[in-house]
Amino acid sequence: MSSAMERTPGRARAPSLAALALALALLGCGGAPAPARPAAWNAAPDGQQGASSGTRAERYFPLVDGHIYHYATTSERGEQGLLVARVHRADARRGELRFPSGVKRFAFTPEGVIRSDTGVFVLKEPIAPGTTWTGEHGGRARIAAVDAAIEVPAGRFTGCVQTVEERLGDTPARFVSTFCPDVGVVAIEAASGASYERAELKSYAPPVDVGPDGLRRAPAVDVGPPPGAPPGAP
Repeated sequence: MSSAMERTPGRARAPSLAALALALALLGCGGAPAPARPAAWNAAPDGQQGASSGTRAERYFPLVDGHIYHYATTSERGEQGLLVARVHRADARRGELRFPSGVKRFAFTPEGVIRSDTGVFVLKEPIAPGTTWTGEHGGRARIAAVDAAIEVPAGRFTGCVQTVEERLGDTPARFVSTFCPDVGVVAIEAASGASYERAELKSYAPPVDVGPDGLRRAPAVDVGPPPGAPPGAP
């Protein structure tokens, strides 16, 4: 795997379970990510604003153009890392997660959210406990809950969908993923043998506009005249 999500610079080490889980289980299965277009990672958002497929599954895996996700990871050894992804929305049915190393593409269908190039489900309809499918790691994936609550560095979320994939055989593994409404992937736990790692959402937001003077700027908001002001007052 070419790591789909990039860690912050530091001591080189083998890809972690959580990185593999995020990169393969939810953000792309099999093969290296497609090459990124020039400046795709740091270019200004250029996708379709306000696009929606109207599917229920999209609420739990939204791809809002320009949004950036940061995930903090921890392992059973206490090692820490950071995973980053940026969203590009192509149209109502298609979107991408862009990384410094490449691009992962997704499609929203009536059956669920799939990887465009493999047809493997990220999240399958109906969004209800007991729904099953073949997971990204070749195990049996299922929706375990649709009303989970979770607290991560980005905040507390409720009404979340939790999926579990269990793979047997010579290399058994278990992956637990939590998708929260209007946010997306909030947490992943990955366990294999004695190894365990967890990735938690640290922040998600549109990119910050940094002006030529280095100051951070938020979009202007029209709050209207102050209370009690006469009509027409600025």
